[in-house]
Amino acid sequence: MKYPVLLAYYITSLAIVLIPIPWWYYSVGGIFQIYDSPFQINLCFLGEKLIIAEILNILLNAVRIYVAINLVYGIILSMKGKNYRYSTMFWLPIFYVVDPIIIYLVVDFLVSKALGIPLNYPLVIIGKENLTTKYQGATIIMLIKSYPTFVFWLSLIPVIIYIVFLLTEKKKT
Repeated sequence: MKYPVLLAYYITSLAIVLIPIPWWYYSVGGIFQIYDSPFQINLCFLGEKLIIAEILNILLNAVRIYVAINLVYGIILSMKGKNYRYSTMFWLPIFYVVDPIIIYLVVDFLVSKALGIPLNYPLVIIGKENLTTKYQGATIIMLIKSYPTFVFWLSLIPVIIYIVFLLTEKKKT
């Protein structure tokens, strides 16, 4: 077999794509919760699932199918000894760390400006911090939580394998 490392990347990537478990969990005081991955999302407000998440999941499942088809194609070509590079599963986990930054920008700038309520929204990538605001003379403090799930950590395996593949290919040239 000409590209065993590339084949390992495709197989582990496909396994990650097929796991229907969120990659990340966010919570704003337990009032608003997000469980998401690049392939699915679950939004809860006051304990109720939001319908918009079901609509988004249709699109995200289409992305899952598209990525899975490309990974299967990569497996087939790798087994035939062809160097087909499809790096989506390399980039997705890396870009996924950007999600908390996007949420921070949306909440801190758009929500606070649109509502006119001064929010002290902390930038939390992994961990817990307090969001504080004042409303009608009362100080409101909500705990912000942001954690990767076990599947997110698993999604880093293809990243490592792809880096190994790139390094081994670079040594060949």
